[in-house]
Amino acid sequence: MKNPVDARPNALARRRRLALAAVLIAALSRRGLPSDLVLPGEGFLAGWKVAGTPRIFRKAELFNHIDGGAELFLEFGFERLTTQRYVQGTSELALEAYEMASPESALGIYLMKCGPETPLPGIPARNSSETAQFLILKGRYFVQIDNQAGDPKLVPAMTALAAALLGKIPAQAADMRLFDLLPKEARLAGSERLLRGPFGLQPYYTFGEGDILGLGGKTFAALANYGEPQGQASTRIAIVYASAAEAAAVFRGLKANLDPYLKILDAGATGFTFIDFRERYGRARVTGARLDLAVNLPVRPAL
Repeated sequence: MKNPVDARPNALARRRRLALAAVLIAALSRRGLPSDLVLPGEGFLAGWKVAGTPRIFRKAELFNHIDGGAELFLEFGFERLTTQRYVQGTSELALEAYEMASPESALGIYLMKCGPETPLPGIPARNSSETAQFLILKGRYFVQIDNQAGDPKLVPAMTALAAALLGKIPAQAADMRLFDLLPKEARLAGSERLLRGPFGLQPYYTFGEGDILGLGGKTFAALANYGEPQGQASTRIAIVYASAAEAAAVFRGLKANLDPYLKILDAGATGFTFIDFRERYGRARVTGARLDLAVNLPVRPAL
């Protein structure tokens, strides 16, 4: 028979394990929503009710919600998506709040998705909105509100829902100095974009396979279009890497693995020019930790 005194350490250990388990269970139960996101309840507008419970998608789980395009979110630094439906009679609104790693990540996704911005004045945040869909940027969040029926009578409810959510999201401004890397002269307003890897780059230009610019989902590149005297727009991309050595390595890799449809015309230690199959010109140039690219140029640039 064991001495009761000998059992005390075991009993104490069990109590500690139970206490730890309780803490873990409580923590897991709080994982449903991020600490700074409070979803609107049924009081956001009279007559509207919450339909079902929120759905949460984390990291790679986003592929279970988005049929194509999840790669772009993940590249920019996607953390989690919270979705919630709201109904009034037969009317329905769908709310999607994408939590990103930083305000710059959220801005990058917003700029990729919004197209020519059409802001609605009643929404207290940067937005591009129409009857069927609101796209909104605030802090680390990219928010989408869908009115799948396209009913214009639901716009006041969409606006009220947006205001109720945005009031609970902290205001964190993105570092807009990223765009100061690009020349202001002849820049086409509204063409500014951020890149963080190959999926963001694809719609604009193909330099080669894979992450040829070495952004790795960590380094931001700034992109914008420019008016040319010949009437066609060119595109410029500027990137500042963590070091001059990293920039030089990316430059060398770009030059060595350039897409076959791009033909190098002139090359030096810190730059090269090229022409594509459409007979449009390009230039790559590295200076310290910075890489500058210009493409779709109508006139052959100087090296």
